Amino acid sequence: MTTDVTQPVEVRSQPAQHPPVILLVEDESIVREVTREVLVQAGYSVMESSTPAEALEIASGHPGTIDLLLTDMVMPGMNGTELAARVQRLRPGMVTVFMSGYAESDTVERIRQSSAIHIQKPFTVKILLSRIDEALQVEAAAG
Repeated sequence: MTTDVTQPVEVRSQPAQHPPVILLVEDESIVREVTREVLVQAGYSVMESSTPAEALEIASGHPGTIDLLLTDMVMPGMNGTELAARVQRLRPGMVTVFMSGYAESDTVERIRQSSAIHIQKPFTVKILLSRIDEALQVEAAAG
């Protein structure tokens, strides 16, 4: 992710009931840590996982709402689209934003042609937050 440390993170106005909860799944620790920090500073509640298996445990065991899955596409053991499908079975209606550093991938191309939201790595803070907002608006309109 590309960040401009001279610019403050834009804080989102959240509904009074609770900040949106994001399940972040990224196997690269530095990307996960920076992404988590940006999301927390922007006012989101973030649960994080370094593996798809751990993310499935979180999704099945978390007693509250999870509003959005933000997942890497290429991870050991399971790719992002497989993970999203499995999480969707546990939490119907939850939206997903996919992140990928592999622009040529057939899977990425299918995501771009679908209604799913995709972020190409490296991305800026502004792009990340705008895609998250876009996805949450889709969820709100559908719900």
